Amino acid sequence: MTVFLWCWIGLFTAVLLPLGIAMLRGWAPKRARARWSSPRIRVQGVSALVLYVGGLVPAVAELAGVSPEALDLLRSATTPHLLFLSLGLQGGAALSDRFARRTGP
Repeated sequence: MTVFLWCWIGLFTAVLLPLGIAMLRGWAPKRARARWSSPRIRVQGVSALVLYVGGLVPAVAELAGVSPEALDLLRSATTPHLLFLSLGLQGGAALSDRFARRTGP
């Protein structure tokens, strides 16, 4: 199980952390910049970082040796909330972008 947790942490760090930081700074591929506004790209960067934290909290807590009862509480209290916060940020940014295009010139 320890190898899986380390692979999980490595995968999340290799994919979501650079992607979130790049999007937070406003960088995105040319195709994404043509379709989305700059604020939406930044909000999606924040969403990626929230998802990163939500994915790492249970793995790091288990590697740290937290008791099983506390670990279950931590998993049930943080992971779903951070996942839905991330999805809410993405949905809100998409709606804001759509309404801005509809009312724009």
